[in-house]
Amino acid sequence: MSENLWRNNVRKLDPYIPGQAAEEAKQQEKLTEVVRLATNENQLGPSPKAIEAMTKALQEVHFYPDLTSLELRTKLGELHGIDPENYVVANGADNIINLVIASYINPGDEVVYCTPTFSEYHKNTLLMGGVPVELPTTKDHKFDLEAILGAITEKTKIVIVCNPNNPTGTIVGEEELRAFFKRLPKHVVAVLDEAYGEFISVENYATGVEYIKEGLPVITIRTFSKLYGLAGMRVGYAMATEELIQPLQRVREPFACNRVAHAGALGALEDTEHKNKTLTENKREMKKLIKEFRALGYEVEESHTNFLFVDMKQDTSKIAGELAAKGLITRPCAAWGYPTYARISIGTAEQNDKLVKALQEISAKTPHHI
Repeated sequence: MSENLWRNNVRKLDPYIPGQAAEEAKQQEKLTEVVRLATNENQLGPSPKAIEAMTKALQEVHFYPDLTSLELRTKLGELHGIDPENYVVANGADNIINLVIASYINPGDEVVYCTPTFSEYHKNTLLMGGVPVELPTTKDHKFDLEAILGAITEKTKIVIVCNPNNPTGTIVGEEELRAFFKRLPKHVVAVLDEAYGEFISVENYATGVEYIKEGLPVITIRTFSKLYGLAGMRVGYAMATEELIQPLQRVREPFACNRVAHAGALGALEDTEHKNKTLTENKREMKKLIKEFRALGYEVEESHTNFLFVDMKQDTSKIAGELAAKGLITRPCAAWGYPTYARISIGTAEQNDKLVKALQEISAKTPHHI
């Protein structure tokens, strides 16, 4: 009976399924220690400056946070060279995605993007009565910008480019992306999801910041969950021209970023040493894992994120189960339509060594799987 009272669009939604929680795995496998390499968290943890700032902020949690996160918007403005008024801060990047789609999509409007990618584009489009238009990525797992342009109709309101893409870790060419934005019809808004943008190491590679400064119709999304190690605090933000950011400012709920999270984000931005340490270790450990995975017969390319998209040449759900029994959680990609692939986060040197050893043991039991 109660289901009959639901909004019709809610019936179309599938609940978001994250990587297995460490607590759940411990209980299920009867383990005391679990390494979670499924959700692309910063295994080094947050900056000591962020921890100090959050600890101090705990003394003031009886006060509401700043309504629009002015101090953080000001700091981001200094970092990127974009007016603080052109930002919206909210409860993680997924909340920002919700705000963008809620701000622009009417029933029947189309949202165009490629798959596999982050599932929240699909969910939030359906929730607003929009029409998801999903196109395959290219053979090398990149967003197919030409296909997106070709799929645009008069009903298209938003196109989304996840760059770097999740779960593939790929990026599109800078000039190709700039040309894509310039070719968009006037009735289409571009959304550039750069949750992993800080991990791109291509020299002088332009990001959403540059496109916004060039006046292109781009809403750029960033997060403090990945590079800055604040996944548990939920801080995300959007930046765009004044014209494009205005509806998000109207839709955004009051106090969307809590006081402790706001303080943590400010502290994280102050600690360039911790940020650089994260980037250096991520790059070093990624190279090591790529070498070890290829030695096991897996196919894997270098990624522009803090994870790898790995073709293990067999059912990764089975491998994930065996790894979980050893206290290692990875992310099978069958839900994205890639049953032989896994998305594996880059851990610390010790965690990665443990992972490689476990995979070598599993491979030794099934030597003819490739």
